[in-house]
Amino acid sequence: MKTPLSQHPLHPRMQAAQPFFDNNFTPYFSDHIPGAWQITSYQDVVAVLSDYATFSSEYIPKTDDNVFTRNLNVTDPPKHKHLRALATKAFSPAIIAESEGWIRRQCEELLQPHLASGSIEFVRDFALQLPHRVISRLLGVPDANVEQVKQWIIAVAGDPRVIGVEIFGRSMQEMSIFFSELIKQRTAQPEADLISQLIFSEVEGSRLETMDVIAMCVAIFLGGYETTKSSLANALYIFAQMPDIQEHLAKHPEDVPKAVTEALRVLSPVKGFPRIAAKDTMVSSAAIKKGDLVNVSVSTANKDESVFAHPDAFDMDRPNLNQALSFGHGIHYCLGAPLARVETRIAFETIFSHARVRLATPAAPEPEISALVYSLKSLPLALDKI
Repeated sequence: MKTPLSQHPLHPRMQAAQPFFDNNFTPYFSDHIPGAWQITSYQDVVAVLSDYATFSSEYIPKTDDNVFTRNLNVTDPPKHKHLRALATKAFSPAIIAESEGWIRRQCEELLQPHLASGSIEFVRDFALQLPHRVISRLLGVPDANVEQVKQWIIAVAGDPRVIGVEIFGRSMQEMSIFFSELIKQRTAQPEADLISQLIFSEVEGSRLETMDVIAMCVAIFLGGYETTKSSLANALYIFAQMPDIQEHLAKHPEDVPKAVTEALRVLSPVKGFPRIAAKDTMVSSAAIKKGDLVNVSVSTANKDESVFAHPDAFDMDRPNLNQALSFGHGIHYCLGAPLARVETRIAFETIFSHARVRLATPAAPEPEISALVYSLKSLPLALDKI
């Protein structure tokens, strides 16, 4: 089912046959490195993400007082392998499967109040709420602290150069203290939650240090909350423009996963993945020097017309749909992708079983200020109950 879409302002076409150096680009929390090579073609993006020995994820200087610098996403092997092995144990398919019924109940609870009124501000009333509830429950955040953690995550997911380094730093510090106390509680009295599993899981006889558990909690919240929120809103923004697709998905809910995969290729939630060159190297015809910053743009790779025919059109029957890079590639492929797929699948199954959606305003949505994701500030929708 192929449907043309107008180019969305969130995704300027930065497509280039060769890497190019952008003097104005600075990555998330790395103002110490001015400028970066932009990698935009599909072939080059896959090559860079596959070569972790040449293109290091450790582009942020590590410090003892900033848990973000110990994040799984900014850690190279061999420590990355150890961290991921522990986290993968905690993100088991069984845990995700056991959550499906609960996730469906949350979707119903979030949607039902808006069916009677016939309208919803989808970002605020649904996309912000669902992933936060899911991750909070999975990690084991007490109900009384859920709202506060959400505010911290919103601040940390913003760009510190925009929201202010002070606010960013205070939010990170307060969140670190909170998780440190929660880790102490779970160490003394484990529960059936992800934090307890992270504390006590072992790989080759070794457990995570407390700072690494805190960093993992922050990373899981950022990945599981911010990118899933953006995925829900971006996909529904596309579906809202295609009533025929909504009808099809309502009758064939088994096609929701591939429709979401294509929607996230068209409007990828992740801006890119920064890397730093560990040695002199070549990417296509570009001579990249050791220490140069490299920004791997999955959003533009997902629009590479040499790989995806008619890249701006929505076509959930593409034969190479699974080549989309929305969840990354290589050893840093999104750890929470299976959970995100379950959340988006259940969300859209629920929505289209009750209503059809339309954009409530002709104006294009305004993008959220974020260093991490392409996100919508709001998405007002009309709901036509069926």
